[in-house]
Amino acid sequence: MTEPILVRLCTASDLPELGRREPHPNARYAEGHFERQQQGDYYFAIAMRGDVQLGSSVLDCRADNLLQPELKSLWVYPESRRQGAARELTRFLEQQAVELGFDEIFLRVDPQNAAAIPMYISLDYTPTGDHKLTTYEYVDGLGNTHSREEMDAIYRKSLRLLR
Repeated sequence: MTEPILVRLCTASDLPELGRREPHPNARYAEGHFERQQQGDYYFAIAMRGDVQLGSSVLDCRADNLLQPELKSLWVYPESRRQGAARELTRFLEQQAVELGFDEIFLRVDPQNAAAIPMYISLDYTPTGDHKLTTYEYVDGLGNTHSREEMDAIYRKSLRLLR
């Protein structure tokens, strides 16, 4: 029998492995998420099976975030997909939102993301009909920062039944 997936908040000791697993190590995404978590109202969660990292996600509750709270940056390593890590990360962060007193949670997703949308729907997220133009910054293999704009669909989920 395989070990269960456990989700917890990221710690400084997780950062080296998270950094090694980033598609663009020069981007230092995990370090940025961890720094924002240290500032408050930002929760950086990691899914583990034993000592093996499976993926991570964020709950952004910061006052300057337009969608509050927002589930974002959900990433499961390719070899760990379809094993329940995304579901466990999402549930963990939804519970964080409930404990913080929120009645609903939001996320943004590319309408062309054929893998993510069915998963979010299976987790009871529904499209709001709203869209938001989002500018994403990314770092290429050489360490150069670029940006791209994307029109994301906004989904929401009621958290009232989780109370």
